[in-house]
Amino acid sequence: MKNILIVLVTFFTWFSYGQEKQLNGTVTDFETGVPIPGANVSVHGTTKGVVTDFDGKFNIDVNPGESLLITYIGYKEEKILINTQDVINVKLKISASELDEVVVVGYGTQKKENLTGAVSQIKTNEIAGKSTTSLTNALQGVSPGLTVISRPGNVGSDLGSINIRGRGNLGASSPLYVVDGIPVSASDFQRINPSDVESISVLKDAAAASIYGSRAAFGVLLVTTKKGADGKARFSYNTYYGVQTPTVLPKILGSEDYANLLNEANINAGKTAIYSEEELAIIKNGSQPDLYPDNDWYDLVYRSSAPMTEHNFSVSGGGDTRYFVSGTFFDQSSLIPDTELERYSFRANTERDFGDIFTLGTNISYIREDIERAGNFSITDLNRMTPLTVANHSDGSWGSVTGGKVSSVLAENNPLRKIAEYGRQNRQRETFIGSVNATLNLTDHFNLRGIGSYKSFTHEENTFNNEVAPVVNFVTKEPINSTAVTPNNMTVRWNKNNTLMLQGFATYERDFGKHYLKAMAGFQYEASTYKYLEASRKEFPSNELGAINGGSNAAENLGNAGLVEEEAFMSEFGRINYSYNDKYLFEANIRHDQSSRFSSDNRSGVFPSFSAAWRISQESFMENLTWLNNLKLRASWGELGNVNNVGYYDYYDALGTGTATIMGNTRVDGVWPYKQANPNLGWETVVMSNIGLDAGFFRNALSVQVDVFNKVTEDILLEVPQPLELGLEEGDDGNIISANAGEVSNKGLEFMLTYRGEIKDFKYSLTGNFSKIWNEVTDLNGMDDQINSYWINRVGEAIGSFYMYEADGLFVNQAEIDAHATQDAATSPGDIRYKDINEDGVIDGEDRTIVGNDVPYFTYGMNFNASYKGFDLTVQGQGVADVMVYLDSEASQAFFNGAGAKEYHLKRWTVDNPNPNAAYPRLLPSGENQHNQRLSSFWLYNASYFRIKNLVLGYTIPTEATQKFGVDKIRFYISGTNLFTTRSDDRLDDFDPEFSSSRGSYPVIKVYSFGLNVNF
Repeated sequence: MKNILIVLVTFFTWFSYGQEKQLNGTVTDFETGVPIPGANVSVHGTTKGVVTDFDGKFNIDVNPGESLLITYIGYKEEKILINTQDVINVKLKISASELDEVVVVGYGTQKKENLTGAVSQIKTNEIAGKSTTSLTNALQGVSPGLTVISRPGNVGSDLGSINIRGRGNLGASSPLYVVDGIPVSASDFQRINPSDVESISVLKDAAAASIYGSRAAFGVLLVTTKKGADGKARFSYNTYYGVQTPTVLPKILGSEDYANLLNEANINAGKTAIYSEEELAIIKNGSQPDLYPDNDWYDLVYRSSAPMTEHNFSVSGGGDTRYFVSGTFFDQSSLIPDTELERYSFRANTERDFGDIFTLGTNISYIREDIERAGNFSITDLNRMTPLTVANHSDGSWGSVTGGKVSSVLAENNPLRKIAEYGRQNRQRETFIGSVNATLNLTDHFNLRGIGSYKSFTHEENTFNNEVAPVVNFVTKEPINSTAVTPNNMTVRWNKNNTLMLQGFATYERDFGKHYLKAMAGFQYEASTYKYLEASRKEFPSNELGAINGGSNAAENLGNAGLVEEEAFMSEFGRINYSYNDKYLFEANIRHDQSSRFSSDNRSGVFPSFSAAWRISQESFMENLTWLNNLKLRASWGELGNVNNVGYYDYYDALGTGTATIMGNTRVDGVWPYKQANPNLGWETVVMSNIGLDAGFFRNALSVQVDVFNKVTEDILLEVPQPLELGLEEGDDGNIISANAGEVSNKGLEFMLTYRGEIKDFKYSLTGNFSKIWNEVTDLNGMDDQINSYWINRVGEAIGSFYMYEADGLFVNQAEIDAHATQDAATSPGDIRYKDINEDGVIDGEDRTIVGNDVPYFTYGMNFNASYKGFDLTVQGQGVADVMVYLDSEASQAFFNGAGAKEYHLKRWTVDNPNPNAAYPRLLPSGENQHNQRLSSFWLYNASYFRIKNLVLGYTIPTEATQKFGVDKIRFYISGTNLFTTRSDDRLDDFDPEFSSSRGSYPVIKVYSFGLNVNF
């Protein structure tokens, strides 16, 4: 009987637990009791789930023994085991919000909620998984006010540049880069592996950046690399293999179209057609490739694709001693054959606690980069090749024929020949940065911290230019002597830069009831030495020699140059933070800098800043607004400095040395006045004010950040020409001095909006940002209208303004030419018409005007992140607007100096198509086309664009499966960089909008990659 009862009890118990039932419940806020609509309620481990209604209520079918998982954005998730309950009420607690995050600032950290300055924080997940060549390029589009210009370049030259809040002066406006408390160069920052980065803080206004004084005029990027954490050793391996292809290549016409258009151009110029009907027939049928080939030179020279790969391995962990060690190998091949970059990176961060009082840490990084290339050719050489130029003849000789005739110029500049025979170059750069830091906690509220660092940078470049035999004339079989290169020569260059830096600061932090006070004061000393040495020789007995002493010892075959420069900085700085009741925040900074680049009378610079914030959301009258979680108003003012545009010794008179005269056929050395000093030289100063608003809605699911600013750079350093009567050396920089003589204004608006949400297992976030800057040159000290190539610096206009003739379509007939202002005797129907700006009836230099700008003063970006179960998706877009690019010569003009023609030249003006708005004027040979080749807006192209900069799709294998093998995480992903681009120019579509104004460029690269992340 007893056994029967046991069986019955067991049965009914099993039945009750196996029976699915409906469970009702309500989800509310733990603190306020307010219902939470839209919360996700799911059965853990299944796809079953519901969402709470407007009153926070839900009902769901569940089996006893299963667990419910309740989640909502901004709250900690709750997991509840279901037994016999029919009703369940869940109270969710608020999770640590973004406001509680600690943000790195100069010489310390602050809670995000307590920031009074304009600071943006970039996290690891925003830059991870991108197949980019540098950390700089990985930042494109992720933060408002942070403009990354990713110009194309061959391997090692495609690393990008950063500008924060506009062009601040007439020279370099580069921000300061600080890595783990150590100032580094832009090139050091570029080469940091993104996998080593924990976070990046962008200090944009004077309040945030003035603690760095004279270094921070154009913003600061603070990089914190990863550190070890308590616990067992954690290993991580990250790798990807990518394939690089061009985003776009010039669309060059084939031989038949090229020949017909060249004939048309010569006929338009009153000349005889170049190619007869018989030759055109041969070109069309391709029967004589040794005389009339049909070559696509971009296909011949560039590889269709080039590999790029990276391997990163790291280990971290510790107890009293915490460590993070990382090693990275990066390999990138060029689209140009036999050109390759290899980069090796090593980083070791350690930290040791000696009780609760003393902490000692070290940070070591080492980066070595090797670039090798074969031969030596320019992009101009490639752009100048025509489809009728032979690359290699059938007898194996290099091409000497273009369109049936021998061309010594194109034969000499054959890119394939230059790659194969013109020598080699090896470049090697090594950077070592080592630092020791110590923190002494004297009390719970007061500590001392010191950092000592040493940086060593070396760069060696070896270039050997071969002696090259002449090309053999395919027709006569005789050498074309002008194509020979002799003698061979070798040049070796060494650069070395050493920097020693000592920093120390004390921090006091304490709460006094509702009052909070934090004070910091410190000093910094820095000494740098730069050395440069160059040596060269000619006439080596063999092209295979690689040692410079193998060249001739004759005096005329020897060359050398050298340079030594030293500088020092001494700084004192301090900061005070105060808040009352977490509502009213105040911060003051001051820094005193002294630089050896100035005379003793002008060596000191003082840079103060003040900022305040009001956390409106903390006021009692805001308590009932449950949908508004954060509202903070910020304001700041401050001054910053800049020393980077000053030479090391500009306040000294300079003497020139070398050959002063020749006497009796003998060179006589001497010394002469070279450059005049300016002892009154002083700091460039940036005065910036900023007003900002931070807001968070719906438990910070929706967050908004808005900043408006006014930044004025005063006492900008300009190069002032000196009278020739002073007898200074002409050319280079001998007859100019640097003087504080200019002013530039940048007014701007920055906006960022982020929304985070989740629907059951689907979690997502969407961020959009934009930045608009109004730039203006406000003073040039009377030296107005400084013209430099395509551009002009003019008071009242923006930096980067194009200054040239303004095109007004094309002339349709002779009557229009006769009725228009006089342009040029060669002007005919189909030529460019220029506006007579001053209306004097003559087109001349006085008619040049500002016609556009090439600086991206309006930038925007978007980021979309989503995850569903094991899948994750990241899409990052980036764009610019209201920007132009000037493409001239071979980049846009047909037959320039004997070059080919493009597809867009087919849309030219002709007698049968007398369209005044045709994409291209009438065709002419280069020598007869100079009146159309003037600098004019006709050759400006719209470079506004939007680009899907990065797209990553990943899958993480469930933890339950990987842990069986002792692996915490295995993630596979595919990604693409520069995948899709929407363009704005409807005339010319074979250039990338990120091109710089030029006559041609190495292609912008598109990358497809496959990657793997493993943690164990």
